Amino acid sequence: MQVLNNIPPTFFPFNSSRTTSKNSAVNVARDTLNQAGKNSQNKSQTLFDAVFINKRQVPQLEATGPLAAFRTADAVALLSQRSQSQKIPIVDDLEKKQSFALARLRQLDGLTDSLKELQQTVADLENALNPKSASSSRFREVLAAAGKNAPLDSFDVRSVRLSRAAELASDVNDPSQKLGLSGRFFINGVPITVVSTDSLSTIKNKINFGEDVNQNGTLDLTEDVNQNGNLEILQVANSEFGKGVFIKEDLNGNGEIDPTEDSNSNERLDGGSFENNVLALIRDNRLVLVSLAGGSNTIDLREDDSVLLDLGFFETTNGGLSVQKEIQLNDLNTPENLIIQPQTAIVEVDGEFFSSDNDVFSGVIEDTALVLRQASENSAKITIFIDAPTFFEQIKILFSQFNNSIAKINDLLAVSNSFEEDGDIQDIRNDLTIDPQKEARVLQERNRIIDDLRGRPGNTQATGISATNTEKKTQQEVAVTSIVKGIKSGFSFPSQNGDENLLKRLSSIGIRTLTDNTFSLDETELKRGLEKNTLEVFDLFTNSETGILPLLAERLENIVLDGRGDLALKQTEVIIQSGTPDVLAENFRKFTENSNLDATVQTLIAVA
Repeated sequence: MQVLNNIPPTFFPFNSSRTTSKNSAVNVARDTLNQAGKNSQNKSQTLFDAVFINKRQVPQLEATGPLAAFRTADAVALLSQRSQSQKIPIVDDLEKKQSFALARLRQLDGLTDSLKELQQTVADLENALNPKSASSSRFREVLAAAGKNAPLDSFDVRSVRLSRAAELASDVNDPSQKLGLSGRFFINGVPITVVSTDSLSTIKNKINFGEDVNQNGTLDLTEDVNQNGNLEILQVANSEFGKGVFIKEDLNGNGEIDPTEDSNSNERLDGGSFENNVLALIRDNRLVLVSLAGGSNTIDLREDDSVLLDLGFFETTNGGLSVQKEIQLNDLNTPENLIIQPQTAIVEVDGEFFSSDNDVFSGVIEDTALVLRQASENSAKITIFIDAPTFFEQIKILFSQFNNSIAKINDLLAVSNSFEEDGDIQDIRNDLTIDPQKEARVLQERNRIIDDLRGRPGNTQATGISATNTEKKTQQEVAVTSIVKGIKSGFSFPSQNGDENLLKRLSSIGIRTLTDNTFSLDETELKRGLEKNTLEVFDLFTNSETGILPLLAERLENIVLDGRGDLALKQTEVIIQSGTPDVLAENFRKFTENSNLDATVQTLIAVA
């Protein structure tokens, strides 16, 4: 109702004999509807009722002659019959030709690729879009990363102390030499079993990988599948009883039968750094254990036998007890203790001290991460600011891909003969432009009014973001064309989709250029908006209900969903149409019937 109420009196020129459209169906519609009578008020109602079939009533016109009522009641039916009778059947069946269908499918594939690329960009920006950044006056000592909610302010930050992980070191040994040790020890409660053939290197792998002997990340069972003591290639051919089988027992090609990795039969890989929180290294011919548990945790060692004592991690006290070493010197000439005690990191922010298990601090400054790189006696100035150039580049990429996709859709609807004014493609266009651009259009109009009142540039509420050519100048023709299409489809289109959806189509199909409903970006105004009106500009993209990114993500999910999305269904429809049996003869029969009906109606009118 809103679209029709706002239309000027000359919107539907019933009394005009001037032909302005190149579309013959539109001209037929205009001429036929003029047969409805002379009362302009009732003619408007007639047209409205023709659009909304579920509300259509018998037009109440003054009967100025014996055939007035007949002409009015039959206008819509006559329009449908005349439109059909003027069609050339071979042209009408063009969409059912295989070559034409292939061309349409190629166009749909191109649109799908474009929208999927847009979908990926939207997904990336939903996580990465951030108008704020942070700088450090002493970047060699401390860095900062600002989040979306970080305060626009400056802070004095001093890197007091870096964190330090606990480290333990063994005595010196040849890493590849078999140690001849047997037994079991525990690292942070996780058992490590040592056999006599183990070396420092194999013990290192047991600490790091646990049961995952071949280090492939998956639990491998014994290579001897049939348990006959031989490595073989087991092969069974396909048969009526099932698929064939091909198994090569020697998976790693070492010529030996490797047992199952699941030593305790619990059907999962046990041990490794993930469980013991330690990384084992070979450094200077020593086995070195480095804690992965942060700067406030030590490495807990325990043993059932004397393996750790023999490796040099433990030593014997005067009382004969085996205890963990506190000192492990690397060289008697230049002694340095290889055993490192854990240590937390400390940072000072505006005179207040904070500690952390590692060198990254979160939460000290709201939505900001501090990274300590080097201890210092001097404070660094951390400044959080609006990074307009980076934000602009992110939005430019988004709008470039969005505009490219909309231009493709505009081309299909307004230029290409294959999808000209196609209702399904128009629905996709509406999904991408009506709601996702709504808030941008509201702000655009608000800022236009402010600019008019100010009479000068420099509006602090400007966003620099606008939608192009959203007002259509061809609604008159679009409306009449839509009526024709609705009538010709047996009244199914208007009644099934309802008033609201039809009104949206009437307000959108009149495309003038390929840039209609695309986004435009003014870098100067965007920078000013980010500095003066940061929250509103950012909210324009990220608001969960009205933001451009969330709404586009939701709409694109339904449009490009593989197999079930709107474009997939449209492709299926095109394929089905191309496979429809030849209906040329049937259409010629309808052509004859419609021509005869047209002649009969005209004869009746003339006789009356």
